[in-house]
Amino acid sequence: MSKKTAAKHLLSAYVKLGKLSISVPVALTGFLGYFLYHPILDRNAFLTIFGVFFLSLGSGAFNQIQERHTDARMKRTQGRPIPSGTISMPSAVLFAILTSLLGTLLLLGTGSYLAAGIGIFTLAWYNLVYTPLKRVTAFAVLPGALIGALPPLIGWTAAGGFPLDMEILAVAFLLFVGQMPHYWLLLIKIGSEFRDAGLPVITSLFETRQIRNLSFTWIAATGVIVLMLPATPIIRNRAISLILIVSAILFLVRMFQLIYRGDLMKHWKKAFITVNLFYLVIILVLIADRII
Repeated sequence: MSKKTAAKHLLSAYVKLGKLSISVPVALTGFLGYFLYHPILDRNAFLTIFGVFFLSLGSGAFNQIQERHTDARMKRTQGRPIPSGTISMPSAVLFAILTSLLGTLLLLGTGSYLAAGIGIFTLAWYNLVYTPLKRVTAFAVLPGALIGALPPLIGWTAAGGFPLDMEILAVAFLLFVGQMPHYWLLLIKIGSEFRDAGLPVITSLFETRQIRNLSFTWIAATGVIVLMLPATPIIRNRAISLILIVSAILFLVRMFQLIYRGDLMKHWKKAFITVNLFYLVIILVLIADRII
């Protein structure tokens, strides 16, 4: 293997260690919070984006360090950098520490100690509460969903807002609720691997019909929250309000077709993709509200 190829292989391994596919959307929600309060692409906006991004990279790396033994027992995660031996433990720890510190320093660069504090709290909650709790209960996703709700608060606070303002709490609550169908739909596919690795999963506690009903309950709650957003001060444009309402209705109809009229176990991937696309659309629409 040439040096260039080896370098690309190693870079790819560190990208996986930091869970880039998760860190990018997390950074986007951090930017969402910032832009909703201060709709200008200034220096602090970029500090917020990259601050949240690097904190997420560090958190993902710490998570893989903690779950390296579990990852080695699951087919889906055996190829991750630590269990596969691509990255050594000391290197993984160093990467996690450096990216976490960099993310914290970038958030401090916005001048908001509170934003940096929320960032550190998010990392701690993910790695010291949620990750260990996954080994104890199948319902760890409930406290774990808080992690997805905090990045917008970081951005909002970094822009000069107060984290308990109703506008950003409405957005944070939407992202909190949205973690449930996202996680539960994913477990339909990989629940057996979690169980074989010794982790408690809802697929061992509930029948398929019950999982379907519980999943749709959270999905319906997600749609209802979006329908309520136009009633909050977060939305300023009437056209955006209409787009949100139409999007929520189409989302609920589509999910009803997949989950109730179709076979959830068969169509879980379509449902999973639909949930994620819906959230992306909502984030982009909220950003557009400040641009228009």
